[in-house]
Amino acid sequence: MTSIADFVLAADGFPLGKAFEDFPDAVFELDRVVPSADTVMPYFWVTDESADMTDVCESLDRLPELRSAVLMEDLGERGLFRAEWEPEFLGIMTAIAETGVTVVSATGSKNGWTFELRAETSDALAAFKQYCDDHDIHVSLAKLSHLSEFETGNAFGLTPEQREALVLAYEEGYYEEPRETDLDALASELGISRQAFSSRLRRGYRIIVESGLTGEGDADT
Repeated sequence: MTSIADFVLAADGFPLGKAFEDFPDAVFELDRVVPSADTVMPYFWVTDESADMTDVCESLDRLPELRSAVLMEDLGERGLFRAEWEPEFLGIMTAIAETGVTVVSATGSKNGWTFELRAETSDALAAFKQYCDDHDIHVSLAKLSHLSEFETGNAFGLTPEQREALVLAYEEGYYEEPRETDLDALASELGISRQAFSSRLRRGYRIIVESGLTGEGDADT
């Protein structure tokens, strides 16, 4: 049975976490993880209204855990980065690769990291947790659900949380021009962080496009 699990770890439990010392208001969202020879090249977004993305890039490039960091897109308060890890610092990413689980999403702030993982069997999640315990990677299981628990009649395969976020955004006028609300207000209504709400919207959009427009439906979300 396919399961979705949220694992959390401290801000400094992931290499990028050291960036919060220089940019305490930054929010990271991993976009793609691509194996490359003896390392991993992750693509991730950084959002920080008070930071210059070139400064963020320079700070990341100085981290000993990274071989390099490149600013791919600079959108002002938000930037897309590509980084290459030094193999000995891969940590949780090695655990993910070794146990065959899939990253659905990963977000981080100074308050910690949340990795949403998908596994075809509960044994894979157990193997992931065991690998982390054996290698001193301090993760905790925050939430576990099964795809069979998702709402029936959901044509796109959205989770209840994703559907709730999308519907709330629609009802509150987030998609109107001009917008009648913002992410902070929407997140507050659900009692979650702005980054968590934004992540639900982003994953929901992707699932709808893959399932309803491209027919891929089975792609990583």
